[in-house]
Amino acid sequence: MSRARYEDWKLLDLSPGADLSEVNRALHYRRALYQPGALATYNLFDEDERLRMLERIDEAYRRITCSEPPPNHGPQPSLVADEADTEAPSGPPPDERSEPGAHMRYHRRAKGLTLEQLATETKIRAVLLDQIESEAVDELPAAVFVRGHVLQYARALGLSDPNEIAAWYLAKLKLD
Repeated sequence: MSRARYEDWKLLDLSPGADLSEVNRALHYRRALYQPGALATYNLFDEDERLRMLERIDEAYRRITCSEPPPNHGPQPSLVADEADTEAPSGPPPDERSEPGAHMRYHRRAKGLTLEQLATETKIRAVLLDQIESEAVDELPAAVFVRGHVLQYARALGLSDPNEIAAWYLAKLKLD
């Protein structure tokens, strides 16, 4: 493998010498920007340009880490709703302050909605909605995007105060 160039670090928006966890997070974030239908770039690039950019990102990752990036090209895997995902929850909802992701999942399931249905409505990828529900901090994009996605998701669910839920979400994940 070839050695990392300054342009590789710059493409991933990293300082040279960043640790592996930062490199992996940057890879995930950059890839998310160029996925089909990503709000940040969907009207800026045609399909060929988008795919070339994903290739450049993966090549930069390879040069920096001297390893293959985890697979993630092409269409995102479909999150086919299984019975457990759409089954109506029992009991009270999780506390929105301490478990905002689980709180949103509870209300989605209570309404009988799948991640795919909400992805269509919100224009947020189902994979990202699942990461929000799971509070998968290492897989989420930058805080400004997370805040917007949580707001949009909470609004689509008809929750009483989406701004407050977004604030609790960011505070819990220490992204604020």
